[in-house]
Amino acid sequence: MPLDQEAQCSACKINKSLMWRKGANGEVLCNSCHLRRVGTNTRSQRQSSKESRKLVARIRASSRKGHWNGKGGERGKERGRRTIYKMKRKPYKSPDGVATVVASDRIYFKGILYQIGDIVSLEDIEGDLFFAQIQGFLQDEFAQKSVIITWLIPTIPEPTHFDPALFLPGPEEDTPRPMECLEFVCRAPSELFKAKRDHPPFVMPKQPDLNDLTTAAEMLLERIS
Repeated sequence: MPLDQEAQCSACKINKSLMWRKGANGEVLCNSCHLRRVGTNTRSQRQSSKESRKLVARIRASSRKGHWNGKGGERGKERGRRTIYKMKRKPYKSPDGVATVVASDRIYFKGILYQIGDIVSLEDIEGDLFFAQIQGFLQDEFAQKSVIITWLIPTIPEPTHFDPALFLPGPEEDTPRPMECLEFVCRAPSELFKAKRDHPPFVMPKQPDLNDLTTAAEMLLERIS
């Protein structure tokens, strides 16, 4: 278009516009007509892309239907990998849990290291205090700790403290007791009461009578003289 010629839109025939543009065929367009054509082309492109996606979806659906024989939804010979994997997989049963108990000669409970031979105390529902000696420890798979004890029989009624000279070894329990019902008293060797259990009671020698000794000495002197 020559410079001395006044611009005119080929679509709407106006002579004034903020910006003049050139169309696809070289025609002069105002800014409004150019934007209108661009919007129309964009909508047509979107519509064509939607139609192409629908066509692709139809093709995929028809290809999937090819795996079926079309008789009441029954499958044909061709099967997917997921279906074959599910058919090959066999059910299995988990193994039954086996209770295991671990025996030990020492155990850590509530900040105290218990050992075989330790003296512990137990209190009954009436508040009476009893003493026992530890013979072994057990711990199951759930970390539940228990103890096997030997009761100590007092030689005096209702002792308030533990003194080895005041107790005799009693029966040994077969059923373990939980550690929660025990209280630590003192350390002791495991053979503390072995002498009293394996040997007969000791016989204390009689103290010598001084009068008898004097009489015996006088009789001996008389015989010599």
